[in-house]
Amino acid sequence: MSDIAGIPYREAKFDKDGTLENQVALPAGVTDLIVISHGWNNDAAAALALYTRFFESFVAVAQPDDLQGRSLAVIGVIWPSKKFDELVAASGVPDSAQGSAGLAAADSKSLKALEEKLARMTDLFTTPAQQQALDEAKALLPDLEDKATARRDFVNKIRSLLDPGAANREDASDSFFKDDGNELMTNLKVDEDDLDPEVAGTEGSASLPLGVGTAAPAVGGAAGLTDILSGFKAAAMNVLNFTTYYEMKARAGAVGKNGVAKLLDQLAPRVQRIHLVGHSFGGRVVTSTAANSGTDRIKSMALLQTAFSHNGFSRSMSGFFRAVVDQQRIKGPILVTHTKNDKAVGVAYPLASRINGDKTAAFGDENDVFGGIGRNGAQQMESGETVSGSLGAADASYAFQVGKFFNLESSDFIKGHSDVTGKEVAHAVRRAIAG
Repeated sequence: MSDIAGIPYREAKFDKDGTLENQVALPAGVTDLIVISHGWNNDAAAALALYTRFFESFVAVAQPDDLQGRSLAVIGVIWPSKKFDELVAASGVPDSAQGSAGLAAADSKSLKALEEKLARMTDLFTTPAQQQALDEAKALLPDLEDKATARRDFVNKIRSLLDPGAANREDASDSFFKDDGNELMTNLKVDEDDLDPEVAGTEGSASLPLGVGTAAPAVGGAAGLTDILSGFKAAAMNVLNFTTYYEMKARAGAVGKNGVAKLLDQLAPRVQRIHLVGHSFGGRVVTSTAANSGTDRIKSMALLQTAFSHNGFSRSMSGFFRAVVDQQRIKGPILVTHTKNDKAVGVAYPLASRINGDKTAAFGDENDVFGGIGRNGAQQMESGETVSGSLGAADASYAFQVGKFFNLESSDFIKGHSDVTGKEVAHAVRRAIAG
């Protein structure tokens, strides 16, 4: 595609390590380059559909002469993410399971769910060694309930799939790699009664299924917990869910650092201003880009329902991306949409609390060390670094300032994780770009 809504469009395709797989050439005369990254989509078509909807809204909310003298171009980042379709599994017995035969059927169903999950993971972990580890983990499933040794071996097989280089305390992934496997699975054996109503039910618009049985559709893209797994099989599912989350987190960081940042450094001399937009894990892509790029032409960044810690920019909490603030990598405003409507954005954090031994599996609010930035905005910031406000209508006025984080509570207009392409969101981004 050569344009989206009349704006020149180019794709930049990266492999999982951030290697650029195609040439990217900008049209002549571009003053403002907008770089946008998808999150947990699994193909280029889904990403392009997201970009198309967003920029159609972006053009639709144009005001007379708001970008006068500007010539825009868009680079759409395409990277090998996975369509994430699981959150947290609960351990228990379905109401429908009566007597020994019912319990046996429920256990068989739980085993099948794990086998299917491991089969799906073969598309994500593709080397011969990784495929062997998945096969060996599958062979351990029948012994998980009764043998601590099997639980330790299962965790070790699954951890061997991952590079621990992206581990840190923001999501308890440091503990995930170092804790005893049996202890880890004991902590991740989440009882149904431990689930906060916002997680287990359809309140709060969970925009992705929970990965344990069938999802019950509800208003606003919500999904409810409609099934449970037996015993330690629920813990095993949570180990696998956290593993796929972690792999996507690591890939997003690598694509930003090794790929998009280098591409921007090459293109920066040809433009006057660069603007970053990221959705979901794409927010991590563009933030990693800002942290690792050498150009001083990044003039705005918009984090739309972004999936990383709400303390990611915090000095006091040693946030992973604090350097973006201290080194003033963004020379204009940073927009952060956030809403409790989006439970998918906090996918790691209920599990993170359990990894560390917390007895609840609720999504963290602004006071929880494991909260997500797409849920709560940027937290634990220094005085004067953040401005709290709300996402307004498509003709709202904003007083954006250079170098400030604008936490935009967005519940009125963002009803689920992927609900980021409406005119209200596009208008706020356009106002930040206009400066």
